[in-house]
Amino acid sequence: MKYSQLFGKTRQSVPHDAKSKNAQLLTQAGFIEQMSAGIYYLLPLGLRVLQKVSDIIRDEMNKVDGQELLMPALQPEDVWETTGRTRTMDDILYRTQGAGNKDFNFAPSHEEAVTPLATKFVQSYKDLPMAVYQLQTKFRDEPRAKSGLLRGREFGMKDMYSFHRDQADLDEYYERVKQAYLNVYERCGLKAYVVEASGGAFSKELSHEFSVVTPAGEDTIIVDNKTGEASNVEVAEGKIVNPSDPEEKEMEMKEVEIERDTSVEANAKAHNCENWRILKTVVYRVDDGFLGVVIRGDLQINEHKLERYLGKAVRTASPAELEELGLVQGFISPVGQNELRFIGDHSIKNVKNFVTGANKKNVDLVNVNIGRDFVIDDFTDLTLLDEKSLDGDYTIETAIEAGNIFKLGTKYSEDFNLKYADEEGKENYVVMGCYGIGTTRLVGTVVEASHDDDGIIWPKSVAPFLVHMVTLGDDDNVMEAAEKLYSELNEAGVEVLYDDRSGSAGKKLKDADLIGIPVRLVVSKRTLEKDSVEWKLRSEKDAENVALNEVVQKVQDFS
Repeated sequence: MKYSQLFGKTRQSVPHDAKSKNAQLLTQAGFIEQMSAGIYYLLPLGLRVLQKVSDIIRDEMNKVDGQELLMPALQPEDVWETTGRTRTMDDILYRTQGAGNKDFNFAPSHEEAVTPLATKFVQSYKDLPMAVYQLQTKFRDEPRAKSGLLRGREFGMKDMYSFHRDQADLDEYYERVKQAYLNVYERCGLKAYVVEASGGAFSKELSHEFSVVTPAGEDTIIVDNKTGEASNVEVAEGKIVNPSDPEEKEMEMKEVEIERDTSVEANAKAHNCENWRILKTVVYRVDDGFLGVVIRGDLQINEHKLERYLGKAVRTASPAELEELGLVQGFISPVGQNELRFIGDHSIKNVKNFVTGANKKNVDLVNVNIGRDFVIDDFTDLTLLDEKSLDGDYTIETAIEAGNIFKLGTKYSEDFNLKYADEEGKENYVVMGCYGIGTTRLVGTVVEASHDDDGIIWPKSVAPFLVHMVTLGDDDNVMEAAEKLYSELNEAGVEVLYDDRSGSAGKKLKDADLIGIPVRLVVSKRTLEKDSVEWKLRSEKDAENVALNEVVQKVQDFS
């Protein structure tokens, strides 16, 4: 491809609303163009990268016996009503009406399409296991579409669904796909951690995310530096250090009038004590009732862990709801509460003489102790871990979630009555798994993980071209030598972007760095004097001269 003919060119200015590196660099380098927030054109350079990424994904999915198909992106709303996700996903669904006022959704996911499809082809145990996948466009009304290709309203995704006769068969296949995903990231030049994550409010099952460490990420993971294993803070468990004196004696509980604001820090300062001495209580709405959660003042409640413990979604009680319960915001405590159930984080077990509110405005209780002064129904791990609360050699990293796999069990099989007959003719629900990689998101992730101050540094496996050839000067001999080399590389099957423009050397070399193709070849009057070209890898600083008659072979050896 000659750069003079390429649709989409570099630009020097950064788009004013491009906050992330992938949005800035991909737009500047001519890979993407924004149409609206979270909606992008993929220009020829960008589409070439996406195709390379997609080919890698296809290859790995085929190796685990996935069969590619293509499902409709436009789906009748009634299939979504069958699973109840018209309610649970209502805030991100794009809806439209067709002829006869029939309601449709633009699919954000395809469980509602693939499961009823499977009912047409799965009847017997002989039809299982089976896995199908697609590369399809998804639509989600994302309220925070601000991170380039990392968070879009219209985006590409590979989603695969597997069907099994029992949990053991799913477990075995799940591990195969987990390794296939790691292969995908490695082939795309990325280091991915397999991270245990929450299965959501309605499942005790853990899912697995694949996280790539980069400052642009919106997830936080905890890496064990000894084992290399990682966990999402949503589910990570760690040893919480007990800061109190185990020999401390329980003192008499007293009521104290005090003026303070509602923060833990202000409470500790008012009582001249440490933050961990404050007994913090948060009240949550759960279904039609309320639950009090108690934790040490220096720690935060992990609501993902709370939802997993309860198996239900939660939200913090509103000020009006607290008032109806007879509780005063900022002065809540479990002392004297007989109508409200309380659970506690393990961190409060060994602390004596807590300071807490008295359920009255500007009144606190000091020397409050578990068992003597209040009762906890159950203890569980509810701590949102951070570096201060970890006891061991851990690192907390910001990361991009680059993929997710999940054991669906029989939820969708039951919704759509997907059953199979076993060897004895008995009907059983099919057990399912799902496996997703955002293809456009993966393009953005590569850029976030692989760039410098000058531009993108594409791994050769997904680069739009392997070679970026640049001519310096308009000398006829230079142009003739470049055209000849361009033809030789093309004949050898090498993908080349040839910058044949007339213009300054600085501009052309700067554009080459911005675009980030792995190999840069410079043809100039000076290199021809040595019957050579300048060879430079985008990932390295130093350049070298390579004889003209050796260039094609050197490129082929590099590829």
